[in-house]
Amino acid sequence: MQKIDPALEADARANPSALFQIILRIQGDMDAHQAELETEGFVIARRMWLIQGFAGTAPGTAITLWATYDWIVSIEPDRTVQTM
Repeated sequence: MQKIDPALEADARANPSALFQIILRIQGDMDAHQAELETEGFVIARRMWLIQGFAGTAPGTAITLWATYDWIVSIEPDRTVQTM
């Protein structure tokens, strides 16, 4: 499984200073990782306990950097989901 959504990665690389709405799934201590992510420009809107992650806004430069972190499980766009 790829860690980062391919379309998101391409957009983040093409627009490093743009802000993206994302969902980050992580492993480990959420509090410690939250502090680190915030220092790197992540504005957290929600903590997502069921999936152990965060939803929020991040710059493209941070998104491409986070793809290299071992404790980050996945990075994907935060999209509206519709039910049938």
